Amino acid sequence: MNGLIKAEFRKIFTTHLWWALLIPVVVLSFLAGWGGTEFGQMSIIRQMTGGQDLPTGLLTMSLSTNYVTVFAALLGALAMTGEYRHKTATTTFLTANPRGAVLGAKLIAYTNIALIYGIANTLFASLGGLLGAGSDGFGEFAQWLMVGGAGILSIVLWTLLGLGFGAMVTSSVVAVLVLLGYVLVFESLVSSAMSSSAMSWLGDYLPGAASNGIVSNLSVPMFVSDVAGAREPMVSETAYRLLHSVFGGSYGFPWWGSLLVFAGYAAVFVAGGWLTSSKRDIT
Repeated sequence: MNGLIKAEFRKIFTTHLWWALLIPVVVLSFLAGWGGTEFGQMSIIRQMTGGQDLPTGLLTMSLSTNYVTVFAALLGALAMTGEYRHKTATTTFLTANPRGAVLGAKLIAYTNIALIYGIANTLFASLGGLLGAGSDGFGEFAQWLMVGGAGILSIVLWTLLGLGFGAMVTSSVVAVLVLLGYVLVFESLVSSAMSSSAMSWLGDYLPGAASNGIVSNLSVPMFVSDVAGAREPMVSETAYRLLHSVFGGSYGFPWWGSLLVFAGYAAVFVAGGWLTSSKRDIT
């Protein structure tokens, strides 16, 4: 197993994929951290709260995470489909026994790369937030750690989901189109359609909503608590929903619930990838 893991790291660092996808992660994280604290809804919220220093960095860290998770999913999916596109899957599966060990090695290797993505997202979103909101924009250090850690978890889970999905479809083109189509278009349409029906509660259990909630359902209550203080119980549901509409997540759904839901999706795709890889003809 150690040999397979080392081989996966060699594959990763001798190709351009990992750092090519890391570039937009860094750029988007910084822009979300800076732009989110400096522009948009933040000026309105400052006016409503009398211009006080606000922990807006907590919110924009969740915003940046929700933007960049798609690149983590693409990283995982393309890592697996690339084996089939370049015909390296044949040699890999024939020399590794059992086949499941190959996927296991990839899961371990790409979890480590996903940690790099997650840490980069947290650091660059924080740097942008420091420029936009100053050092008072992140609340307490423990809060920054919790939100940053939740973001890292979200990125790791998206990477694992992408690996499993890539193992199932094997085509790089299909993997990219389906992931981007779902994240950017399809779920929004489904969520909008359900919002006006009796099934609106299911929206919190969709993959994208669950992923967003891992960070946003943690950061929004922290933000409200810091701003409202002892008056927090008096904060209206409308205020929460306004913040969630901008920064993701949903009112009243716990962040750990979102984590469990999305971890379930990731587990299903990893299991599906393992099953299809173990049975597929690779000659």
